[in-house]
Amino acid sequence: MATPQGYTVVAGAAGGIGRAVARRLAPNGPLALLDRDQVTLDELAASVRTDAAGEVVGVGLDLADGRLVGDCFERLAAERGVTSLAVTVGTTTGGSLTSLTDQSWDAILDSCLRTVMNVMRAAVTVMRDGGSICVLGSVHAHQPVPGFPAYGAAKAAVTALARQVAAEYGSRGIRVNVVTPGWTRTPHTEARLDPTDERRLREATALGSLVEPDDVAAAVAFLLSPAAARVTGAEVVVDAGASLLPAASVLRDGHRHTLGLPPL
Repeated sequence: MATPQGYTVVAGAAGGIGRAVARRLAPNGPLALLDRDQVTLDELAASVRTDAAGEVVGVGLDLADGRLVGDCFERLAAERGVTSLAVTVGTTTGGSLTSLTDQSWDAILDSCLRTVMNVMRAAVTVMRDGGSICVLGSVHAHQPVPGFPAYGAAKAAVTALARQVAAEYGSRGIRVNVVTPGWTRTPHTEARLDPTDERRLREATALGSLVEPDDVAAAVAFLLSPAAARVTGAEVVVDAGASLLPAASVLRDGHRHTLGLPPL
């Protein structure tokens, strides 16, 4: 009897980027969608089944609970195996260092770091024949943004953790990479923008555009695929070139004309 194709797991599937990743990966084979809200996952699973090349299941659980996450991966591995994992968990939560309580600091690290550790640990435990993992980083890990100390610290730790796991488990055929999005247009982020904010964000990118969730999903899908079979410990930045431009490069059109630059 042929061995069934293993699950690709999307942890944090209910978020804006997570949904795009789930839709992008559905045609590739069986899919397991993990997040806290079972009702939302059931709706998402139903919406991606029309394009799916295999079974699609939704599992509602608290990804910050390591025992629950470990049990979930053991069940998925027993059903058909786990071959790849996309980790899209965490919310962009702000608060200055002096305004953050111990509880709010811990909550942000639980959401953005503990969850990542839990699902990666569970995945490498059951990936006995190799596999691929892709986690979402953030430009906050490299470029400080005032008001986001806990989030930036958590995302820097996520990138370091991914490289550590890539080094430790490469000998078992497990690849681990990071996709680092810039400002990405999701319902969560769009609600925080007025037209002036959006214009300024566009002007601060080399391509003059914001990132769409499917842009991020495409990078995740590539890194999980056999086309990236020799890529591990890498970080792919998907930010429309925002990280190329220091703040001083976003000049008024009059200044750009004086310098011989095209208008924004």
